[in-house]
Amino acid sequence: MFYRSPDLVVTAEHFVILRPAHVQYRIDFLEGVYVLEHPRAGRRPAAQEIRAQYGLHDVRLFHSCDRRVFGQVRRALIRALERRHATSG
Repeated sequence: MFYRSPDLVVTAEHFVILRPAHVQYRIDFLEGVYVLEHPRAGRRPAAQEIRAQYGLHDVRLFHSCDRRVFGQVRRALIRALERRHATSG
């Protein structure tokens, strides 16, 4: 287990969104993972999101305006992806 919150779980095998709707992505099938940063809107902080190709679909895995939480999720996904590459080689 790399990350766990009431909204999200990241393991070596899955990236699981628990809320608002339960969606599960296999780490093995995530490709082209990238981060987008949206500019600040007025007084609100900049939003960041993690996106990836999952099969034929471009999916948003996670988004947040909280830099600390975003960094934790990003690092957890990086560790999961590194584990995938280490075990497949």
